[in-house]
Amino acid sequence: MGYNKRLATPEKKKTGWLNYSELARPYIEAWTDKMIDIWGDRLLQMDIEDTGELKRSISNHTLVLNDEGAEAAFNFLFYGIYVDLGVGNGYKHGNGGDLEILDPEYRHKHKMGKMRERKPWFNKAWYISCEVMKSKMASMMGEAFVGLLDDLEERHRK
Repeated sequence: MGYNKRLATPEKKKTGWLNYSELARPYIEAWTDKMIDIWGDRLLQMDIEDTGELKRSISNHTLVLNDEGAEAAFNFLFYGIYVDLGVGNGYKHGNGGDLEILDPEYRHKHKMGKMRERKPWFNKAWYISCEVMKSKMASMMGEAFVGLLDDLEERHRK
C-alpha cells in the first residue's frame, strides 16, 4: 500500500517566481526520511514486530518535487493499516457492526483470547508530522515572500 499526499503548491520566484523545489527540497527530503524513522520507532515501541516484515516494508518511499508542488509516497505492507486500526480477519465490510467475534462469551466459547486492539503506529504520527510540515512550509514560503517584497522595494528605490 502506498500513501500519497500533495504537500504544497508553488509560489513566486525572486525573478518573478520563487524556485519552490530549491527552497523546499532539503526540508522535504529530511521530513520523508524522518517519517520512516518515526514509523519504525513506533512499531518497535508498540511491540508490532512479529516477523519484522512491516517495519522493513516502510523503508521504500518516493518523492516527486518540482515547481508545481510536492508529492511523497510511502509504501508499506497493506496489513499495516489493519494493525493501526485494530481490524482484520473476522471484520467484514457490510456487517452492520454486529460482530460475533467481539462478544466476550463467543470469544471464550471458541477459545479466541483477548480482542484485537488498535495499535496506532501510522495515522497519529502521520497527522502530527503533516501539521509540522504545513507549518514549516508556510514559514519558509512566508520568509521567501518577504524577501521578494524587500527586493522589489529595493529595486523601486533605485
